[in-house]
Amino acid sequence: MKPNALGAAQPGSDGAILARVAEGDVAALGELYDRYAESLLRFVGRVDARDPEDVVQTVFLRVLRIAGRFHADAASARPWLFAIATHVLQERSRALRRWAATLMRLASEAEQSQSSRVDVRSDVARGLAQLTLAKRSVLILAEVEGFRCKEIAAMLAIPVGTVWTRLHHARRELRHFHDRTETFG
Repeated sequence: MKPNALGAAQPGSDGAILARVAEGDVAALGELYDRYAESLLRFVGRVDARDPEDVVQTVFLRVLRIAGRFHADAASARPWLFAIATHVLQERSRALRRWAATLMRLASEAEQSQSSRVDVRSDVARGLAQLTLAKRSVLILAEVEGFRCKEIAAMLAIPVGTVWTRLHHARRELRHFHDRTETFG
């Protein structure tokens, strides 16, 4: 338990549960999930109906990493969890906007270079399918999900340099795939 963030919490309180989570007690995370997952699902579903279960799962995965930041003097973890959910939704929204902009740019380039319309989404999907699982995972975590390389490294238990390398090679291979399909399409 971190004295500056968690302080002294009453047994069974959200602060005590989060203190246990911060110490690595996954069962405590389950208790917190049982308390708040349903209300988080309702909230997330109202804000953005796309994959609310994924957002809630992301919230609790993030709680595993940042449980030590919760202040035990707070009456409930509910506002804190809803703030995390809001941040996750914002990050996803930004990532989706970036992804949509990338798709639009690719579509524009494809339309300019070819007389017939190109199904960019299927081209991107085929390009992604050409990548190894390791490269595809890192690329999607970074470009679609909006995670930073340091976060991806922690998630995948690999060095940050490996994340950067995989991301670089994935982007290069996708560009190469795009250039090939544009040339031979």
